[in-house]
Amino acid sequence: MSEVVRLVPETASEDWRCAADEVLEAAKGRNWHRLMVIGELEDEDGVYITGTANAGETLILMERAKMDIIGR
Repeated sequence: MSEVVRLVPETASEDWRCAADEVLEAAKGRNWHRLMVIGELEDEDGVYITGTANAGETLILMERAKMDIIGR
């Protein structure tokens, strides 16, 4: 990765979060092969999922991300 994007947490604590718009803005303009966005909206029940991948590719992306999060 040749570019470092600085994301500043809204709250500095154990449960810190970055602003969603900052995260999405930092992702724009990249040469994505596959992309998935998953989240929860404050005023709606359920999970919001969209992306460029089909269902199988999305599941693979989720599993790869899960492995990265838990440290393999």
